[in-house]
Amino acid sequence: GTAVIIITHNLGVVARYADRVNVMYAGRIVETATALDLYHEPRHPYTLGLLKSVPRLDQTKKEKLDPIEGVPQDLIHMDNGCPFRPRCRFAVDRCKEENPPLMPVAENHASACWEWERVAAAQPKKDADAA
Repeated sequence: GTAVIIITHNLGVVARYADRVNVMYAGRIVETATALDLYHEPRHPYTLGLLKSVPRLDQTKKEKLDPIEGVPQDLIHMDNGCPFRPRCRFAVDRCKEENPPLMPVAENHASACWEWERVAAAQPKKDADAA
């Protein structure tokens, strides 16, 4: 019957303690899902970038981290578009014009990305036998 709010960039802490995760960028929630869904099926490019930039125990030492390129926008002088757009490899023209709302993408999972389906398609396919 209690809740704890953890604010961190440490996704290891989040994975260990959270049942549900809200990912924020530029002061707003850009993805919300159960921890399991968020880690295995991210639907926002920022979430995907965060997950790819964290060292994993199952990686070889030769594998390099995949950092999020670019720099965050100036939050005081933001335009009407998506704030993650300058750093996003999935950005399209619509992202310049309109900041996407948080939209349902699956049961109990929402993303603020016009291109969430492309983000989903960029995920490595799970091996059916490993599940």
